[in-house]
This record gives sequence, C-alpha cells and structure tokens, in this order.
Amino acid sequence: MALPLLWRSLLLSYLRTLALSALTFLAVLVVTRFKEIARFTALSGDWGKTLLFIAYQFPLILPMAIPISALIASHLLFLKLSRTHELTALRASGLSLRKILAPLLFASLLLSIGNFSLSAELAPFCRRESKTMLFRETSINPLLLLQRQHLGKLKHAYLDMTLEEDGKTARDVTLISYNESQKRLVMLRAEKLTLKDEELIGKNAFILSHPDGQESGFDSLAIENQASLSTAAPILSQFLKKSLPKLQADAKPLRMLLLQAKLERKKAAGSARIEILRRSTLSLAVFSFTLLGCAFGISTKRVARQSTLLMLLLALSVMASYLMGKGLKSQTLPAFAIFFLPHPLIWAASWVRLKQIARGVG
Repeated sequence: MALPLLWRSLLLSYLRTLALSALTFLAVLVVTRFKEIARFTALSGDWGKTLLFIAYQFPLILPMAIPISALIASHLLFLKLSRTHELTALRASGLSLRKILAPLLFASLLLSIGNFSLSAELAPFCRRESKTMLFRETSINPLLLLQRQHLGKLKHAYLDMTLEEDGKTARDVTLISYNESQKRLVMLRAEKLTLKDEELIGKNAFILSHPDGQESGFDSLAIENQASLSTAAPILSQFLKKSLPKLQADAKPLRMLLLQAKLERKKAAGSARIEILRRSTLSLAVFSFTLLGCAFGISTKRVARQSTLLMLLLALSVMASYLMGKGLKSQTLPAFAIFFLPHPLIWAASWVRLKQIARGVG
C-alpha cells in the first residue's frame, strides 16, 4: 500500500504546481491583452461576447504554458524532496529512482497526449473564432477600420487621426486618398468624428474634391465646409472592410493539415507538415520538460548552480528550436531536425544525470 500512497502524494504535488503555473501564464496573457479586450468590449457592448472572446484566448497559450509549467512543477517537487531529505529516505527504504519518477513520467505522457489534442484541434478553432469575432466587431466601426488599415482595403491613402480609448471617437482627422476614376486626390479634414449607434457624425468638416465632367484644360475644385455631417456607419464599413481574414496554417484543424500535406502543391504541403511538426514538438515538450525537471531538481550543494544552469540551457534550446522551426516555410526535413533535436539531448542529459545520482556521484 505504500507505493500507491507515494504515487498519490507525488502526483498531487506535481499537478497542483503545474495548474498554478499554467493559471499564472493565463493571467499574464489577460493582462498583456487588456487593452485589446477593453476595446473589443467597447465595440461589442456585450459582456457575453467579451467573456467568450477572453475564453478563446486561453487555449492559444496553454500548449506553450503547459510544458513550461511541467518543468517548473517537476523541478520544484524534486528540489523540495532533496532539500528535506525525503528523497534520501525513499531511496533508503529500497525504492529506486525509476520507481520514484514513474508516476510523474506516466502523468506527463498523458498530459502530452492531452496537449496535442489541445494544440491540434481546440487551439486552431479558438484562433479562428476569435479572429472572426474581432473582424466582425471592428467591421462595424469605420473609425477602427481606418486606424487598422490592414483590416481595410483603402489603398494609396494617407491617414492621420487620434482615436480615443473607447474606439468610437476620433479627433483631428486628416484623410487624403486617390480617386482612381478621376485620377485626382481627395481630402477630408474633420475636427471630430463620432460613432453613435449606427451613424458616423462629423464636426467642423472640410472636404476637397474634384467634380465630374470637367472642361478640357481646366482643373476644377469643389470645396465644402460643413459644421456637421453624418453618414450611415455600416455602409461606410462595408465599403472599407476586406473579406474575411485568410485561413492561416495555425488556424487549421489537424485533419485539414493532413489532407493538405497529401494533396496540395509542394509549398503548401510543406507548410502543413511544418505546422504538424510544430504542434507535435509542443506536445512532446511536456514529457521532456518533466523528465528534465526531475533529473536536475535532484541536486546537492556542490552542483546545484551548475545543474540549474544546464537545465535552463536545455529548456531554452527547445524554445529556440520552436521559434526557428516556425520561420521555415516549406523545408520539412530541416524543420523536423530543428524541432526535435533538443528532445534527445534532454533525454540523454537527464539519463546521465540520473545515472550519476544513482551511483552517488551527483
């Protein structure tokens, strides 16, 4: 009965710290994206939509947060066992390091499978839905479309304005665009533009344009000064907005990526394979980081600093390879090597470290 009790104790401590670390990462995400969330709230005016938008952000960071949390949890657990001499007592009672590590490694394998499901299906779905929600809400507001020109289709234009925090009021607006049909520039200058319900209201507006049907040899100007003007905001938004954002590889479900890897042309197929590799290495990182944290959490005063430094370097190698592999567009074999090379290095370094500890060298 002692072994199941030990498993229960180790697993509870490991999972408790892992969950706390993951929640911390999620809290940091909400804080870093607070401005965007606040603007979405102002645009939608619906707390239900806002909560749903926030919830969609969580699965996007969890595939990265879970491996790092697994490293922190396993390292702190075995550091505590070493410092309190509980690990020494367990080994003195006849338990090998392999039996002590077994419950955590088994749990990390299950978490790896869960993390792969999360990154392969749930995270792409949430990425698609959050982008669609943001696009729909910003498309209602022409002021936000003008500020975020990557969302609009207005080309060959100059824009200068100050958009207030609520996203519904712009001051000192200057817009100069090129009229393709007339081959002339048109200009709008307004002291203030305000979105009220579905109407865009301008204050102290100045419009410079060119009338149609100009006589040959003349370049006529039409100058309008208006204390106030108004136009239907949905109509202007419909004119300004682009089509729905293009579906990127990181927003595609696993089945679509597998089909694309088989049927698409070489470049598109390579991009799909690299995305599959990216999701796979994030999932495998849960097991690798747990093993790394266990092996290098067992430390003595002589080598504590060196072992911690080596552990951090190995963990950073996985993060660096993840970023480098994402930069490769269609080179599948180099991407495979970059994504997965750090994992055998971690396994080998952890195995050597555990062997040294078993012999009493570490």
